[in-house]
Amino acid sequence: MPASHPLPTARPVVAALLALLPPLLVPLQAGAQPDCGTPGTMTVKTADGKGTTQTATRVFADGSVAVRARLAVNPDGGAASYTAGDAGFTYIANGLDRWADGKTTSCQAGGCRPDFLKAEQMGFGAGSPAFCVYAIEVEPFTAGGSRTACGAGKWVVGNGLGKPKPGPVVEGLAGQPVQTYRSMTSVTHRVAGETRYLDAEALPIAVAPAREYMGKLVWVGGAGFQPALALIGDRGPAFGEGSIALHQLLRTGTVTPQKPGPIPREQRCGPGELALKPPFVSRPGGGSADRCRPGRTPTTPSDVRAYQGIDAVLDYVILGQATLPRKGMAVQEEVSLQSMAAAAAAYTPERIQQMLACLPK
Repeated sequence: MPASHPLPTARPVVAALLALLPPLLVPLQAGAQPDCGTPGTMTVKTADGKGTTQTATRVFADGSVAVRARLAVNPDGGAASYTAGDAGFTYIANGLDRWADGKTTSCQAGGCRPDFLKAEQMGFGAGSPAFCVYAIEVEPFTAGGSRTACGAGKWVVGNGLGKPKPGPVVEGLAGQPVQTYRSMTSVTHRVAGETRYLDAEALPIAVAPAREYMGKLVWVGGAGFQPALALIGDRGPAFGEGSIALHQLLRTGTVTPQKPGPIPREQRCGPGELALKPPFVSRPGGGSADRCRPGRTPTTPSDVRAYQGIDAVLDYVILGQATLPRKGMAVQEEVSLQSMAAAAAAYTPERIQQMLACLPK
């Protein structure tokens, strides 16, 4: 798969585009002082990943924003992000809240997984635990029925009020079929004439806290990682989350498919588990004490989770004038590495570095 940066064949096009761009995007002449725009702030995650804080940005006249932040993993939109049995690349509790008596309660404090598995075993029928879902597509409990809203873009599953929409059945790491749930992203695109969510396992996608950034492209690099382009395709509480594909591109320059778990106890510590590469990690049911290591015979099964983020502080430039054709939150063409590179061709490496140089040290 091609690298996520302007293609060599695009250079003549870049030269032609630069001639038409406002002075801000034209590379500086020797000795000229960069235009550092105006100061701003962005909500990012704290170093421990448990909270949020404000960090300094520089906002430029063309709408570009330079910022620095770490990068957590957000697998939403991937085919195996959420699965039946909660064996997907992210925990099911990350896509929902508890729903009872018309009120939501966060699942982040724990306790939702057993109840969700119980609802699953009951077919999400009457009497089963209910949840308010925001990262998984929800369908009516019965054909021709209606869904129950529990917030803007959120729907209830369980207690006969709705159920997660099945996604494709994929092959697991142990060779078994794995039923997935259809994971959603804020931004969609058109593939073969159909509207689809962005695939976090194939496309570099970034998360931003404000709607105004949705659909824009962002350059990511620094700290010794390979530069990559990403589409801001999902909203979250803070800037500094990226898809599985973005993490792979930054680390290796390529996107590599990964089969999900679970891994049965008798197949633990085999070639598939030992070959896992970031952002994927093995999460045994018995905790860190049951991880693969010499002299250890695992006693519990394990799941494959996309949970190994990048702790180093990375450089980002949200590209103000690099956009794909879009109506609202829907990109009107198929998003690909090539289409992103073409849309961002005017932003040369020199200009990116000029904007990053404006950030406080």
